[in-house]
Amino acid sequence: MDGQILVLTERVQLATRIGESHYREFKSACQGPPDAKVKRSVKDICADIAKTLVAFANADGGELFIGIEDDGTITGLLHTAEEITQLKNAYVTHVHRDTPLPKPQVSLVNLDSNLKVLYFSISKGNEYAYLTADGKCLKRMDLESIPVSSENIRSERLEMESRTWDRAIEHSATLDDVDFDLLQQVSNQIAYGVTPEKCLQHLGVAEFAPSGMKLKVAALLLFAKDVRKFHPGCFVRIFTIDGKERRSGEAFNVIKDDIVADNVLRLVETAWERLSYALTMHTSLTDKAKFKQSYLYPQIACREALINAIVHRNYAIQGRGIEISIFSDRLEIQSPGRLLSTISLDDIRTLKGAHESRNPLVARVLREVGYVREMGEGIRRIFDVMRSNALAEPDIQSVSDNFVVSLFHRSLYDPKVKFWLSLFDEYKLSESQTAVLALGHEDRQFSTQDIIDRLGIVDTDQVREILTPLRQLGLVVRTKNHAQAYKLANDKKLAKRSVPIYKVVSKPAANIKFEKAEIIASDADEFARNELTLFIGNLSYASEKDSVVAELGKKCSVLSLHMPEGRQLGSRNKGFCFATVDAGTRTSAQLLIDLEGIVISGRKVSIRLADSSTAKTRRKSH
Repeated sequence: MDGQILVLTERVQLATRIGESHYREFKSACQGPPDAKVKRSVKDICADIAKTLVAFANADGGELFIGIEDDGTITGLLHTAEEITQLKNAYVTHVHRDTPLPKPQVSLVNLDSNLKVLYFSISKGNEYAYLTADGKCLKRMDLESIPVSSENIRSERLEMESRTWDRAIEHSATLDDVDFDLLQQVSNQIAYGVTPEKCLQHLGVAEFAPSGMKLKVAALLLFAKDVRKFHPGCFVRIFTIDGKERRSGEAFNVIKDDIVADNVLRLVETAWERLSYALTMHTSLTDKAKFKQSYLYPQIACREALINAIVHRNYAIQGRGIEISIFSDRLEIQSPGRLLSTISLDDIRTLKGAHESRNPLVARVLREVGYVREMGEGIRRIFDVMRSNALAEPDIQSVSDNFVVSLFHRSLYDPKVKFWLSLFDEYKLSESQTAVLALGHEDRQFSTQDIIDRLGIVDTDQVREILTPLRQLGLVVRTKNHAQAYKLANDKKLAKRSVPIYKVVSKPAANIKFEKAEIIASDADEFARNELTLFIGNLSYASEKDSVVAELGKKCSVLSLHMPEGRQLGSRNKGFCFATVDAGTRTSAQLLIDLEGIVISGRKVSIRLADSSTAKTRRKSH
């Protein structure tokens, strides 16, 4: 007992030196001026204890010290033994009875100065979305306990389960449950000459134990003879609907309801066969007296969306399968499970190459057999294919424990824009060049970043390749020179590439000759050659893009900024961002020295060069 008290005494002293953090909170037990402190009411302190412990349990756990001021000054407890007992029990009395907290460690620590501090230590909870007695749901985030919805907590817990689900051992399964013909085909394709049993181990979906082969859930998802014995939701359901919305009752308009259930490897092909048939539109006889078969949507885009759903769905949700609805105006593919919290929906929509596999073992096998190529490229490919067919961009949503990809059977441009673009038909422009012109409809000025975002540009050299011919033809002109754009960027606290500097000229003067050399020279500032991508860490969750650009802009020219969206209530970012800057004549080392010590939104940030793999991803985003 003495040893424990000594440890806790040291813990209190250490905590006051380190200060509050995501895992540590101080609460005063006193009130009043420094020289006339009196004790706070037990009721108020109990409420603080409950709120803080609930927030810790809903996050990552933590420790609470009662009797220490926010600045680390120990003022202790002035309360009676009976009142301290009430404080010790606050984790029960002031927490909702339907969501009891994991039992914390509770200790009264006597310090050398005759001061007493009440210490609580609680672990991360997994059983409930914890609530205070008055029904408040809070979660620890950085230095604060912020209100969140209980649904948000439950979603996070489900996500945690989903991240490890395909790697769990299925103790009820044996090798007799595996389709050995299918496994042998895969083995011959990726590990020729290796036995099926060894192939399972090679793929990481089984482990050999003294009692025999232990199959992981992924092995059964991929190779089971009867997959629904182990996962009832491993199916794809295809609805063909007469109209733009699904109706019920007397207005029921589902023409066909087709369910395909099989292990994942067979499901990819079988579901695609059924889906492609459902998407087929038989038209009238051609002039050669033959039926012509065509598709409402590009096959590549549909197949990529289907595979994406099968690979990345949340298999921890076993009661539902993938649902595909074919409406008269769109195709919706809905898979169980929201987007992972580490991935921004905005990053996916703007094709920034963000990816993370929820089911790494399933994804690995599908990649080995060729169903999946580069991870994270599926959505980009869907967008590219739809654009190349001049169809409207897909819509992506992550709501109500579902991830939905919608493909639309309509033109990329609305009728007014499409008619306006027809004025340029004589120039025989590429689809990318036409998309750039569309940005300038109704005399709108647009920026380099608009072009990058619209086309999903991987490298800024591509912008120049697309833009230069348009500039030579006189169809696109600059509206601001370098100095004007730079001043506007500083005034508005914008990244320089976000400043509108181009406009479209629908009828360029025939006698004006635009020389390529002149255009390259005038645009040289827009495509800086000494670009560096920086990782900016320790960013305040409250920071916004303009504050980052403003501070970095004092030291260098900020070309573009990517700030991943925060996933928690009250958070505008994830605590970091990426900035592409023009270092000018400075080396990267010189630039980092110049940027050392920068403070953004009241917090000193850390700045380093993005590593090669991250920088590559960021370049794709800019």
